[in-house]
Amino acid sequence: MSRRYELESRIRQHYRREDLAGRILAALAARGFDPERLQPDDLAGFEDMHAGGREATESLMELLDPPAEAQVLDVGSGLGGPARYLARTRGCRVVGVDLVPELVEAARHLTERVSLGERVTFQIASALDLPFESRSFDAAYTIHVGMNIEDKERFYCEIGRVLKPGTWFALFDLFRLAGEPDYPVPWAEGPDQSFLIRVDELDRLLTRLGFEVVTIRNRTRQAAAAMQESARRAARADDDKAPGSAALVMGPRWREKVRHLAAALADGRLGAWEVLARRH
Repeated sequence: MSRRYELESRIRQHYRREDLAGRILAALAARGFDPERLQPDDLAGFEDMHAGGREATESLMELLDPPAEAQVLDVGSGLGGPARYLARTRGCRVVGVDLVPELVEAARHLTERVSLGERVTFQIASALDLPFESRSFDAAYTIHVGMNIEDKERFYCEIGRVLKPGTWFALFDLFRLAGEPDYPVPWAEGPDQSFLIRVDELDRLLTRLGFEVVTIRNRTRQAAAAMQESARRAARADDDKAPGSAALVMGPRWREKVRHLAAALADGRLGAWEVLARRH
């Protein structure tokens, strides 16, 4: 097995959770929501799998600012929260791809339950081999995906390939500042699954690959505050009554993962940035 496929197999295993869609629906029901009559806002706290949650999603979509009816690609779509948010607030059509079948299944279930299936679709696919024709999309974004990608050149080349010339790509990721986090963290059990770089390295890479980087926005303070609050809530919560989807998606060591990320953002080992780039 090649290194790429070995890494992808380990990433799928890291995020694999049996009956994830059913467990999320059960958790929503336990909090008083009717799974047969869900509204989009009922999913707040469950669907945004990144530091800062919905506020971070809103910030990145404001930066990307796609026009109504734009065809937008979400690479590493997870539970599909940002894709649904973009479709219902901006009127876009969004295609999400993710490597993990259980996440794609859950994203599809939640999207149908909130009646957004005509505007948002999800596929199982590798970010290193996107199943789309070149120049297919009007915009693209990724959120907390780059940390799992070793071959970053191929990753961003694939995104550039499927974008139309002159269109926009936005990302929100975690980056190295002064070392590695303690493991496990939400995206990796150990350093062999984690591929952190500095934000200036990403700037140079995107420029070399044919993007014009126009905005680099430091979101470390906001991400650190959000993760500190998440760590406090995690310390108080029972697994069966945990807020949001963290316990369901991250697995049995979810408190430790949240605590380690919060500490690394607080003490300056990691930072969080948004980046906006135009495809030449």
